[in-house]
Amino acid sequence: MSKTIVTSLLPALAVAFTLNLHAAPAWTKEDVAPDDWTAIAGNLLDGLTGTKTGTISTGYGTTDMGVLTDGVVPTENGNETRVAFQNTGAVEWSFTTPKTLEQVRVSGCYLGGSTYTRISISAVYVKLFGSDTWTALEGSSFLDNSGRSQDVVICASLADPATGCLAQGVAGLKVAFGANVPLASYIVEIEAVGSTEATGPVIGLFDIAPAKTKATLSGTIADVGTDATACDVYLSLGGGEATKIAEDVTGAFEYLVQGLTAGTTYAYELSVSNNAPTSRGTVQSGDFTTLASDASTAFWTTSEGVPGDFSPLADNLIANKTGTVSGGSVSGYGGGVELLTNGEVSGVTKQTCGLGENRAVEWSFDGPKTLERIRFTTCDIPDGRQYDDIKISKVEVKTAGSDSWADLGVVPLDYAGGNAQGGALFATLADAETGFLGQNVTAIRITFGKPNNVAQYYAEIEAVGHAADKKNGVIIYVL
Repeated sequence: MSKTIVTSLLPALAVAFTLNLHAAPAWTKEDVAPDDWTAIAGNLLDGLTGTKTGTISTGYGTTDMGVLTDGVVPTENGNETRVAFQNTGAVEWSFTTPKTLEQVRVSGCYLGGSTYTRISISAVYVKLFGSDTWTALEGSSFLDNSGRSQDVVICASLADPATGCLAQGVAGLKVAFGANVPLASYIVEIEAVGSTEATGPVIGLFDIAPAKTKATLSGTIADVGTDATACDVYLSLGGGEATKIAEDVTGAFEYLVQGLTAGTTYAYELSVSNNAPTSRGTVQSGDFTTLASDASTAFWTTSEGVPGDFSPLADNLIANKTGTVSGGSVSGYGGGVELLTNGEVSGVTKQTCGLGENRAVEWSFDGPKTLERIRFTTCDIPDGRQYDDIKISKVEVKTAGSDSWADLGVVPLDYAGGNAQGGALFATLADAETGFLGQNVTAIRITFGKPNNVAQYYAEIEAVGHAADKKNGVIIYVL
């Protein structure tokens, strides 16, 4: 019989492993002298220390699970050389990559002049990748209760001679012991024979940012897969033919889909294929909806870091320009408004400008500009208080030939980030649909939101653009 378990390795990657549970798996047993016991080559548990659960007997063995995978069995008496598993006692191991499990061998013996060399196994369990469920292998219970002397090691092996395989896609192995014997099962070694499975590409992050008539796809390849050096990425929309959107990718990729219809939902399928000799792939599917035709397409992107992450943007239209403050004064805990455009970010108290609710700062240009984006940077002041949020309530512009302020209709921003002591926050306002926030702009005005306390402390504000006007894709330079 078979059972399919759908799992998720990462939020962006769905994988299905099928666990074949055959009627054929069975135990075989061999009794050997301790000196004749030989470790099995290719033990998947080699070097791993298992985790015990349930009950073990500390008076007749050790609690060190490492003795079960050290590749040796004891030839002299010593409790530290065996683990005495009692009823409900079990040991489990985890694998970082999928394994094909072919055989499990459990070796037990008792050195001490008694006849308690017995093994009672209630079940052998496996856990598949992406699943939290333990599944018992069929036919995996075992009991040898006949009694043995100290001169014998019982070697009980579970395998499937018909298929040569117990399970595939294995992420964990657990051996659970029963209580059908006096005292305990004295286990000296557990081995799991198998191989590491070839893995396909693993998608790390993946995001779709839809605008009105286009969408930006971005993502990362977290792992190119076994025996591979790079991957190709393909995209299919609405069940149509797949298009290669990235080639020879080892990390990040990005692609712009154009020609979409506003307010429409599109089904997508993203597939990644690696360049291994026997290539393997990953498929992810979903859907996204483009913005309505009357929706604002200017949006905020935010991130957090430290002041050292700041690097001045090129083409800053307000670099070293001192803005005009209205709606009240700046906070006395910080410096002047000129610090907002000096190209520097510092967490020193007087090197930030504190702006409270309804304070506004405006800058004028020396001629019409195309305004492409605005970036805000704040940083924590080192006085024990953390006022480094970014709170923007409104962004306005003036255009050539007008004395009125036009509201860009941007969604207000209230960004707190992690608010870590000594940290910095970054927020960028841009329009992925048009590529600019405004044309023929002669001035900008930014109104700030309600602070946590006295003020929010801004370290830098940048407005990126060019002395040009874009009309229908043609750049007309203003002289």
